[in-house]
Amino acid sequence: MLRRLAPVIVLWLGLLNSPAMAAPERRDLQIRRADDSLLTVEIYDRKAGAPDQALMVVQGSTCNTTQSLAWFDQVLQEASARWVVVVAKDASSDAGACGPEYEAHATEEARWFDHLSAARRLKPELKLRDHGAFQLLAVSAGGLTACAMAGATEDVSALALLSTGGGLTFKDELEILTKGDPEFAEQRLRIQSDPRLGKTWMGQTNPEIWWWSVLGKRCLPLLDGYRGAVLVVHGVKDTSTPIESARALVRGLEARGVEVSGIELPTEHDLGTKDLPPEANGLGRALAWLNGR
Repeated sequence: MLRRLAPVIVLWLGLLNSPAMAAPERRDLQIRRADDSLLTVEIYDRKAGAPDQALMVVQGSTCNTTQSLAWFDQVLQEASARWVVVVAKDASSDAGACGPEYEAHATEEARWFDHLSAARRLKPELKLRDHGAFQLLAVSAGGLTACAMAGATEDVSALALLSTGGGLTFKDELEILTKGDPEFAEQRLRIQSDPRLGKTWMGQTNPEIWWWSVLGKRCLPLLDGYRGAVLVVHGVKDTSTPIESARALVRGLEARGVEVSGIELPTEHDLGTKDLPPEANGLGRALAWLNGR
């Protein structure tokens, strides 16, 4: 019996010690901004996959540390690129609350610049390919940053947008979700004209200055000139970002001749990452699509 099992045991031990099974190694790259503050870029070496390409993950509006995001392990396990990179938010926490340091760099345009700066540094640092060095996986409000980066550089070959919406402005999305509630509309108008430092809106994670910077924005115009492929994944039960916005983005990209695919799932904003198998949830579907590019 032991002789029969020996080849199986050897194979099993070999798989455990193979590069594909090794735990990713993390190191941080520090980039100095114009105001002399430091931007942290997390680099995860998966020890397997395409060595000249990186998957950049853009999280949503919360300030969670990467380690506190339960779904991030699935990204590390299923990505096809060797490198997974994340531009960390200032003063991130496991609870997702944004510290005061974040507010100083919280406008949407500042996030765009941070991600473009990171990409520029990462290309020589990781010896990435000349064109199409990055695939982007964006979650929720992170889609705006990903769309801006994809439209601004030829270094993006594929863009996966999860629960992003993007076809309507944030303002229009909120009007759909709140059904035109006049009290809510009054609050939104005040923030659009007079955002207050040190104050958050709709929870403890998003400074008013961030809301001020995103309310009039959407993905569609940011992707002018983008020639890569786009995947839009959205839940039809999403109560944070309306499905109408995702459908508008797909239609708009189709009209512009962009290669775009849309997946609608019977889920909420989390796309089933909490209760569906990895291959069936929205994240797994997006990673499979990226791996096929």
